[in-house]
Amino acid sequence: MNFNDDIYASVKESPMREIKHKTTGILQGRGKVITLREHSEEKECNTDVRKNFIYVASEAEHEEQQLAPQVHIDKSFDSVLRDEKFSFRVKGFFYVHHGRRLMKVSYRHTLRINLHWNGKVSSPKKTVTMA
Repeated sequence: MNFNDDIYASVKESPMREIKHKTTGILQGRGKVITLREHSEEKECNTDVRKNFIYVASEAEHEEQQLAPQVHIDKSFDSVLRDEKFSFRVKGFFYVHHGRRLMKVSYRHTLRINLHWNGKVSSPKKTVTMA
């Protein structure tokens, strides 16, 4: 398989829900982007979910000390437009041995959820515990 080819797939699980999948090679075969998109329309809300997974490999001379991955979380709610947005991003790297070479694989994962609440329904009350 040529990593620079695009692969598209679309699955319709129900009349109101559609999932799209796309895999793309980047940087002359050194990386890969995997994208998943889901759109659903329900009585209470319309939902858009986007997941991106980006991986880029490069040859490494030696292993650096790995720090904890960087994590960013954002959430907002517009009570006038009844739009709710959530974003979760993780960025880091890991090492793998490929034959006799040491490879550093950098990654970035992103999850974005957009909700539009229909009518007078708003986001359900949630209890959140942070450790």
